Amino acid sequence: MYDRKSCLEVDGVIDEEVLLDAAIEAGCDDFELVEGDDENTSIVYTEPKESSAMKEALISLGLEPKIELKYISKAPVEVSEDDFESNMDAIDALEELDDVDSVEHNMTN
Repeated sequence: MYDRKSCLEVDGVIDEEVLLDAAIEAGCDDFELVEGDDENTSIVYTEPKESSAMKEALISLGLEPKIELKYISKAPVEVSEDDFESNMDAIDALEELDDVDSVEHNMTN
């Protein structure tokens, strides 16, 4: 249900063509550029084996990426606002447990 991806988040909006040139130069074959959750941020998803090449590409553009591995849903499920809020409350409670590092979900609203 999920793909494991490297997630490189940077402050600022990246031009996709500029990133493509830098990625090719660094030897990165494939990536996906999306707008970040926070305003004026960008997220680059790539295969875990290419995360160091993508990091080099972003650094060559003068950016400082924050890198983490994430599981990205292959089949997002749309839920109502109320269901989303209820589920997020449950996820927040799970993340507060000492034994839980992170919780992934496939909800969209």
